[in-house]
Amino acid sequence: AVVSTQSTGIRKGGVYPEKVGKFPVAAVRDLTVGFDSNYADKKPRLPVCPGSHMITFSFENGCIATLRTSGTEPKIKYYTEIVRGPGALESEEELRMELGEVVDAIVKELLQPEKFGLKPRPS
Repeated sequence: AVVSTQSTGIRKGGVYPEKVGKFPVAAVRDLTVGFDSNYADKKPRLPVCPGSHMITFSFENGCIATLRTSGTEPKIKYYTEIVRGPGALESEEELRMELGEVVDAIVKELLQPEKFGLKPRPS
C-alpha cells in the first residue's frame, strides 16, 4: 500500500516532476503505466508491468535513476549512475559528489522516507 501511494505521488496523475532538488529532469520512463517521454508517442520500448512500480528518471546532468520495488521482499530499491562523455572536465570525486546530491534529492523528494515510514537498510 505504501508503494502504491508513493508511486501515485510521484506520478501525480500523469504529471511527473520537472525537477528533483535543483536537478532538471530530461525524461521519464514509467514501466508501471506504460509512459516514456523519450519518444514522440510516449510509449516505452521496454515491457510494461503494472505490478512492477518501476520509474526511471533521466536528468539533464547525465544522471539516470531507476526506482523500483523488489519482487521478493517488501523494499524499494534504486539504482543511479552519472554519465559524462569523453573529455569531461569533472574529476571522479566531483562526479561522485554530484551523484550523491542527486541521490539525496531523490530520497528526500521522491521516496520521502519520513512521510512513508521507510528505513534505510542497515550498513
